[in-house]
Amino acid sequence: MPTWSSREELVHQVVLLTRQGMGVRSVARSLGVARNTVRKLLAEHAVALSQPHSALPEKPTRVPRDTKVTPWVERIGELLRKYEDITAQRVFETITEEGYAGGYTAIKDHVREVRPRPAVTPSLPTPTHGPGEMAESDWTPCTVPLTGGGRLTVQIHGFVLCHSRRKVFRVHERCDLHALMDAHVATFARLGGVPAHCKYDNQKPVVLGYEGSKPLYNLRFLAFATYYGFRPIACRPMRPNDKPKVERSFWEYERSFLNGREFRDAEDLRAQLARWHDKVCDPRVHKRLKRPVIELFAEEAPYLQPLPRHPYDTARVAYRLCSIDGFVAWDGNRYAVPYEAIYDVLPVRVTERELFVYAPDLTLLAHHELAPRSAGRDVALPSVHRTSTRRGTDIDHLRAIFEDLGDGARDFFTGLTRLGTRQCSYQARQVLLLRERFTSDDLALALGHAKTYGAFEHRAVARILEARATPRTLAEYVTEGAVARAEGALGRAETRGRDLDEYDRLPVVGIRHKEPPWEDNETPPTPERCSSDCDDTSRSSD
Repeated sequence: MPTWSSREELVHQVVLLTRQGMGVRSVARSLGVARNTVRKLLAEHAVALSQPHSALPEKPTRVPRDTKVTPWVERIGELLRKYEDITAQRVFETITEEGYAGGYTAIKDHVREVRPRPAVTPSLPTPTHGPGEMAESDWTPCTVPLTGGGRLTVQIHGFVLCHSRRKVFRVHERCDLHALMDAHVATFARLGGVPAHCKYDNQKPVVLGYEGSKPLYNLRFLAFATYYGFRPIACRPMRPNDKPKVERSFWEYERSFLNGREFRDAEDLRAQLARWHDKVCDPRVHKRLKRPVIELFAEEAPYLQPLPRHPYDTARVAYRLCSIDGFVAWDGNRYAVPYEAIYDVLPVRVTERELFVYAPDLTLLAHHELAPRSAGRDVALPSVHRTSTRRGTDIDHLRAIFEDLGDGARDFFTGLTRLGTRQCSYQARQVLLLRERFTSDDLALALGHAKTYGAFEHRAVARILEARATPRTLAEYVTEGAVARAEGALGRAETRGRDLDEYDRLPVVGIRHKEPPWEDNETPPTPERCSSDCDDTSRSSD
């Protein structure tokens, strides 16, 4: 009776009995199979022992035959050796001009077969960071269509904690230093703490340049980092893999949040982003760790540095000249201030959503909510200023301003009043607007020159200034004002430089000069080093 029930058992018993010394006839009789079957199984077993194992079936060998590419094999090899980066399309174009009559696919397959494939670069291992130790930050532009028509372009700030992988995205209109600090303040508030380090690329708000291989950080951003107690780390130039987590997070933002959504405006985009954070992004299960991100963050949160009691002041501070009708301009809109501040250079403080206008003595003049960028709006003060009321400045107020500029300006205004009230008021206001580009002293000199020649017209004064004065910015105006206030409080320094020849007459230890002393009109002699005897003599005489 056969003692096997499957082919595997048969092969096993054939091989086992053969190794015990039984012959083919005996094995065949004991197992109930033919002798040729035993020989066949032993031969297959011997082949299996001598060949490597492979899960892929072997390709059948076929007799090679000539194709349309065969006559051009040598020419293709010559092109590949001469031009290492040549494409199959370029090879096809070249040999077609030389007489090749086949198609592109055959050339592509042949080039792919004969050209050695480039070595695969393995992915770099991602460094492991402890809880609260490292974060990554970056920007990406984003353009989305609006339901009402048009397109909205914004800047998306991404921030990722490397340990828990929690992500925070923020929408901003620009990606400058102030927007970067605004994004960090909001991100730290959402996380409830600050990581110890954060990686950045070489954006100007963080890195101003390099001294050799060392980055030179933006001092304003360093002050911000010092306030929150984290250390910025600049990645190597052109190395996005130095911060892979935030780079990958933007793919998730585009595929998970932007995909399949519609937005009315920027505010709707921010509102939907906040809901996506809470309902999708934070509860998402990490694929490798198999745990929700919000649970991982709960373990990391105690290791974050605590927030300061008050957030950092990230407001922009600029100086604007108040216009004739009582407005200051910012980002394509105009914001009203009281009429008493007309023609003054006013400090303007701009936060992410508000605008504050101060008087030169830093008294608050106006407070506005920011209008959309480049909307062309006039934002009025209902209690003080109405956009529909366009009243000018009275003559007495203008006279006081010109008198403050100096004698030349006062005389110019006196001559200007002879033109009549209406012309005087218009020309005076246009002249005062020149203070935005020229200093008050240059304007006073130009007014005196214009008065001498009877040129009582603002265009004439502008031509004089352009010919004789150097334009300046409002920042220089503020610097001049600070210097003037410092000199008023401390007095002007009257330090006089000393004659450098006095240093030649100072005594030097161990050096003597020829006697008698030289005269002022003579060349001083060369100092001679005293000998040891001279030093001993001088000490003994002392």
